[in-house]
Amino acid sequence: MSQKLTFYPLGNAETCLLELSNEDKFLFDYAAMNDGSATDERIDIKQELSGISEFKVVMFSHAHDDHTKGASDFFYLDHAIKYQSEDRAKINELWVSSAFLLETDLENGADAKIIRNEAQYRLKEGYGIKIFAAPDSLSSWLEAHEIEYDDIKHLVVHAGEIIEIEGAEDEVQVFVHAPFSEDSEEVQDKNDPSIVLQIRLFNDDRKTNILMTGDTPYKILDKIVDISKANGNEDYLIWDIYDIPHHCSHTGLNKKEEKDTFRITPTENVQWILQQAQQNAMMVASCVKITEETSPPHIIAKRAYEFYTSSDVKLMVTMEHTSLESSKPTPIVFEIDKLGITLKSENIQAAYLKKSAPRAGYEL
Repeated sequence: MSQKLTFYPLGNAETCLLELSNEDKFLFDYAAMNDGSATDERIDIKQELSGISEFKVVMFSHAHDDHTKGASDFFYLDHAIKYQSEDRAKINELWVSSAFLLETDLENGADAKIIRNEAQYRLKEGYGIKIFAAPDSLSSWLEAHEIEYDDIKHLVVHAGEIIEIEGAEDEVQVFVHAPFSEDSEEVQDKNDPSIVLQIRLFNDDRKTNILMTGDTPYKILDKIVDISKANGNEDYLIWDIYDIPHHCSHTGLNKKEEKDTFRITPTENVQWILQQAQQNAMMVASCVKITEETSPPHIIAKRAYEFYTSSDVKLMVTMEHTSLESSKPTPIVFEIDKLGITLKSENIQAAYLKKSAPRAGYEL
């Protein structure tokens, strides 16, 4: 078995594709940011994914434009005929947070609102969806639409649960870290209830762990660490690939203080997460080229990620990843198999191997 994980250069925006050996495809966020001009170096994500007719899972980590833009032009959506042309990609299962499902502060015509409408339709019909967290406001919404919670509870996922992927149980396992139900009520910042997952891939006796973080702020990461330790789930914070939160903003590390002019100091819990990197692990920042002037990404954050991880951990930036033939950014592609992780690039191939680790539940 082997898998492929691709991060696309979209500026300060994110789309990530996971492809399993059985050809199942998982898409994490969708952001069509390229404006069509000759000078725009951001990839045309619609064109890049145009050969895929169906996704096993499409997850939207939260309702911001840089994680949803263009989705209504690309996906086949069941709730309205206008989104059902044959050239659109179908979604077998849609993953959104309850905060996204219940979001009312969305601009008319915005892609996030259209995805929200699709999520609500699927939940009402009781198929093809997973909702993350169950705040009281979800119960109120269900009651208002005359839906019994018991009839849809199998579609609701809570922090601390494992999602088994039908037909690929021996290849992938998904552990849910967030959102938490209590953080999904009266949301002030759409980043707070981002979906956070550890995706564990199995190849023979090797496991490869990917932490997907969306735009999660440090205070939620702190909470994830506290709860994981309290419940003996530290193993689900081990990572070989870390999806750096919020486009390498300092908000994924700590509150910025006046003293933080060269490098921000992460909270103790975020430092602990960074120390869970396996040998030759990778960090990926979905953002523009990082300079002293960009905000985000913040160079004080980049320096922190590099300082608080071991020297063998590599940090990569989507808009800085180029080929030998062109300075235009190209996707960051990892191939994963029983030997480890291989970074693929046009005209370049570099292997990054890590120590073998047993599957969860196996005796160390």
